[in-house]
Amino acid sequence: MIPILALAAASLLVVASTPAAKEGLRASALCLECHTGQDSSMAATAHRVVASGADSTARVACTDCHGSDRRHWEEDPKQFPMVHPGHLDAKAEARLCSTCHENSHQQNMQERNVHAANDVSCSACHSVHASRDQALLRQPETKLCYGCHADVAGQFARPYRHPVNDRILKCSDCHMTLDVTRRPLSRDGTNVCFKCHAELAGPFPFEHPATLDFSTEEGGCISCHDPHGSSLPRMLKQPYEPPRFQLCRQCHSIPGHGFNPMHGTAWAGKPCSDCHVDIHGSYVSQRFFSESLLSQGCFNAGCHRF
Repeated sequence: MIPILALAAASLLVVASTPAAKEGLRASALCLECHTGQDSSMAATAHRVVASGADSTARVACTDCHGSDRRHWEEDPKQFPMVHPGHLDAKAEARLCSTCHENSHQQNMQERNVHAANDVSCSACHSVHASRDQALLRQPETKLCYGCHADVAGQFARPYRHPVNDRILKCSDCHMTLDVTRRPLSRDGTNVCFKCHAELAGPFPFEHPATLDFSTEEGGCISCHDPHGSSLPRMLKQPYEPPRFQLCRQCHSIPGHGFNPMHGTAWAGKPCSDCHVDIHGSYVSQRFFSESLLSQGCFNAGCHRF
């Protein structure tokens, strides 16, 4: 029995000497004895630390982010370095941040976010120790995004655009990473445009298929509109001008439209939306016709169905 007891005692000794990272030690005061002033930059942020003896109850402790291997301060700090979150790869850093930030943004970063897939980490956009921004961004949001997406900055210089440069909208208003959708940078599986353009959301008994793809990357509203900016009114992707009306004809090539001799010269080159008025969706017509056309006889001769 004695050898067994001796073996058990030795096992306990090994456990007791393991790094404190496995013990869940939370400390800040110890860290600040050497890293003086590192807490001051975070004093006005949600990452502020409490350097008193109440480390275990502090909202954030240094060891929450940098690990808690007591050998770093008890033995040799160079031999036993602490974790530097900014030196981790994108998904590893996202896992570290998610120990506190248990939201869909962090979940998305760990699973399928386009930034994480390209090894753009949390610290590429956020700075814990230096930022005064509410979200701890390294720069104002628009400037930060333009740092990588310079082509988009040019699109916002076009005459018809979303007012991002005017600080009325932010990039994240549309490109917020939520984990419900399968597509990167979309919101939550619903059409992000309807957040502002609710009057176009429906639901409609007769829907325009072009509006039904719920994404900011493909289909949906951007079948017709350029989401950042355009040289055309209403941020259209194609001209909507006679005689061709390229915007509609990119999907609809219907013989007889525009120059149908049955209409005579009165209807030649008529804008599509003069008849198909509810192009986002209709409550009354599967062809998005206006009810005012009923009185003009358009549906009496069997040419059209309302």
